[in-house]
Amino acid sequence: MDTSEPSANAAPKPFGWNMDIAIGVLVSLVAVAAIFFSRKFPSTGLATDIGSARFPQIYAGALLVLSALLIGRHLIKGKGQQAPAEQADAPVVHKEVRSYRRAFVGIASSLLALAAMPYLGYGVVTVCYLSFLMGLMGMTHKLWNPLLAVLITVTLYFTFSAGLNVPLPLGSLFE
Repeated sequence: MDTSEPSANAAPKPFGWNMDIAIGVLVSLVAVAAIFFSRKFPSTGLATDIGSARFPQIYAGALLVLSALLIGRHLIKGKGQQAPAEQADAPVVHKEVRSYRRAFVGIASSLLALAAMPYLGYGVVTVCYLSFLMGLMGMTHKLWNPLLAVLITVTLYFTFSAGLNVPLPLGSLFE
C-alpha cells in the first residue's frame, strides 16, 4: 500500500505528525549521527589541516537546517491551509502523490551505513550502500549496480585518500 497525501476534503492537522515531519526528524537523526561519528575521524596533526571531520560536519549542519525548513514549512502550511467549504469541493487539477516508504528505507540504510563504517571500513560499506541505493531508486541491473558502486567508491577513495590526504576508515575487522 502506498502512502500518499491526504485527500482534498481532509483538513490538515497543523501540529500532527505527517510524513514531512517524520522525514525531517529522521534526516536530522542522520545528521546528528554524522556529526557524532565524524568527531572520531583522525587528523594529520598539521597546523593548517582542518581535519577530515570538517566536511561531514558542514554537510550535517546543512542537513539540520534543511530538515528544520521542511518541518517549519509543514507547520506553516498546515496553519494557512484551512480552506473555505466552497474550495474544498473544487476539483483537484494536479495532485502530488508521494511515496515515503523508499525515503524511510534510504534514511535507515544511511544510518546503518554510518554505524557499520567504523567496523567494516569505508570500501565494503560504501559499495554495499551504493548498490542498495541504486536498486532502491529503480536501477535494477545486476551487473551495472555493483560495477558503478565499485567505480564510485574507488573514485571517492582515491580523491579523498590520495588527493586530499583524508584518512578513510579501514574498519576494525580489517586492522
